[in-house]
Amino acid sequence: MRPVYYARDTVAKWKNSSRLVIYGAGLVACEAAVCLMGEPYELNIEGFLVSDKSGNPERMLGLPVIGLDEGEDRIHKDALIIVAVMGKYLNEIRENLKKRGYVNLLPMTFESDLWSMIQGNYYRHVRLGGGKDYRTLEEELERVQMPAEAEGKKRKENAVSIYTAKCHVDRPLAEDLSRYSWEIPIQVGAALTEERICDLRDDEGDNISHKNGQYCELTALYWIWKHDTSAYAGLGHYRRHFELNEDMLKRLVYSDIDVVLTIPILNVPSVREVYGHDHVAGDWDVMMEAVRTLAPEYAMAARELEQGNFYYGYNMVIARKKILDDYCEWLFPILEYCEAHCDVRVGTYQKRYIGFLAERLMGIYFLRHEEDYKIVHVKKHFVEG
Repeated sequence: MRPVYYARDTVAKWKNSSRLVIYGAGLVACEAAVCLMGEPYELNIEGFLVSDKSGNPERMLGLPVIGLDEGEDRIHKDALIIVAVMGKYLNEIRENLKKRGYVNLLPMTFESDLWSMIQGNYYRHVRLGGGKDYRTLEEELERVQMPAEAEGKKRKENAVSIYTAKCHVDRPLAEDLSRYSWEIPIQVGAALTEERICDLRDDEGDNISHKNGQYCELTALYWIWKHDTSAYAGLGHYRRHFELNEDMLKRLVYSDIDVVLTIPILNVPSVREVYGHDHVAGDWDVMMEAVRTLAPEYAMAARELEQGNFYYGYNMVIARKKILDDYCEWLFPILEYCEAHCDVRVGTYQKRYIGFLAERLMGIYFLRHEEDYKIVHVKKHFVEG
């Protein structure tokens, strides 16, 4: 069995626990169980614990789904309970479990850094088991031979520019994010408000800032495409950050790395089915039609992604600028096609359907080019609320 790469201390703790239970019976819990019961973990999970059995199956993945009331007799109070739920439910669930006497709790919510790393080990195992590479940014940068004249000097100007999308409606964050001082803040949706929160805005020059309600952080990506001239360019979010530092960025310039992506997201039973569960299922068909119509050479990669279990989330990418330009030239016409053919959305969440589709399209694009570009993976940090 291959050793794990990420979260080794946590995985060791799990392997040393005599009793493991997953709290939850939704998609996050199911996907967590698929990861943890399979290689490289091969953990023995006793079952799924839920607050209320009504509306939940009797069994999931062959394991019992146990209500809290019956859990008093079936789940030992010393069991390690992995709380695999959406983050917005965590505090209430944690308090409820503690009241019942369960104190050995390990949160692993959908957006958490831990869940991302657990998926990373699983994806790495799948890739290596299929005879494909899984490269990490850290390992690749360790091999970079820096020229003597670059040692001890600052990163070259316009070498790497990584932007962070921020909006005037962002919630306040308590965490100290000064370690990301290398990021370039860009205000998205600036055309939709008079409020100014960043020196740089996505409504300057050639832009689609007014589409931010549907396109989300992609209005920043569009601006980067049209205006940035760096050797490498990238995009993160005010709550989602690439785990990088200045030394890594300086080394990146001297590397043969083409693209840096975050750890992909696991979907069970498939990317398409989970998209239909979380969003408007018909939009997927429009997206596939757009690919077949505008970029038929990507149709095979699109089918592979929709039937597979992984996609790259959050529209986060760092790439050589010429590659990022090519990606954007491919992406935005497809998104415009979707915008023209999908039904009008109401509500703030599903209105962001263009941004959601773009996340899956990113996977299609880089799946098609995985032999053309040297792609590496880096951890992301999610800032909890």
